[in-house]
Parts: sequence; structure tokens; C-alpha cells
Amino acid sequence: MKFLKSWLLLIGLSLSISSFAQFPADVGDDKYQPRLGQEGKDVIWMPTSNELIAQMLKTAKVSPNDLVYDLGAGDGRIAIAAAKDFGARTVGIEFNPDMAAFAQRNANRAGVGDRVRIINGDIFKEDFSKATVVTMYLLPDLNLRLRPIILAMKPGTRVVSHAFTMGDWEADKEIDAGLLRTNYSMQTAGAWRDGV
Repeated sequence: MKFLKSWLLLIGLSLSISSFAQFPADVGDDKYQPRLGQEGKDVIWMPTSNELIAQMLKTAKVSPNDLVYDLGAGDGRIAIAAAKDFGARTVGIEFNPDMAAFAQRNANRAGVGDRVRIINGDIFKEDFSKATVVTMYLLPDLNLRLRPIILAMKPGTRVVSHAFTMGDWEADKEIDAGLLRTNYSMQTAGAWRDGV
């Protein structure tokens, strides 16, 4: 696990250096200052670029009819974009209580606090079965641990995984957004059940 965290940090830092303008140095507010690469429960915090968030949400065909859950919500940027740019209702699940509160403040500041709810919780304990879209930027072992939960979701639920696959599940669509290989997987009528 430490090796994977270190590897992700190294990749993330190199990407942040190459796209420094996308991640302002003044991230945070007067109550909380997250640090790029800070350790969490199972992952480190590496924010997703706005360009990549837009690609993820477009690929999932997010609409105002959707309920989007962002697993490992970090500073809330994916949940906020889904609400602000696509009109969806969103819920972010974030383990770090300070980061979760910060993400909710970010949603309020962005004017979408009425459509974004950030839960301080564990993605393996919170119920996200009502989601129509699930987004995540987690490590491969976490994606694999999520498979049984995702398989129990209703057919048609779209799952978008940034950077890491869902193991041997074949993605419906993969996109190279210029910063990092991004895998997009959409569950269609139980198609994943065949290859479990």
C-alpha cells in the first residue's frame, strides 16, 4: 500500500508541475489548508484537473436527472462541477472530516450548496446505491474492493474511474485526456456480471 501511495504521489506531483496553473497555490480557506499529496485513510489527496472533470462528467452523460456520488470527494471539485455545470444533484463521500467540511464550504461558495452534500464517511460503509453516476479517483485495490458494491447497484448506473481500472472489467470507453490515462466504465444492464 505504501508503494502505491508513493507511486501515485510521484505521478501526481509530476502532473501538477506540468499543469501548475490548474491547481492554485492558495487552495484552502481560513479554516483548512489541504496539502497536495497529503495522506488520507487509503489514498493521498491529488486533485483532478477541471479539464479532466469535464471529460469524466461528459463521458458519463451527466444530466439534471442524475444523482452523482463522488467517492473520495476531496475538496469537492467533482461534485461541484456535476452540480454547477451539469445541473445534477451530488453527494461526495470524504473520510477526512476537515476535508469534508472544506468541500461543503467550497460547494456553498460556488453557489451549489443546495445541490451538493458532502458526507464525512467511509466509502465502504456509506450507502450510495441510489446513485445513477459514481465517480472515483482511487487506487486499484480500492476499485477492486468496490466491485461487489457496484455489482449490486441497479443496471444502468454509470461508473467513471479516473486513472485506474476496475480490474478485469472492460471499460465501455477509455479516453486519454492529455494529463493521465483515464478509464471510464459504464455499467449497462448487468454487463459486468458476466465477467466477475
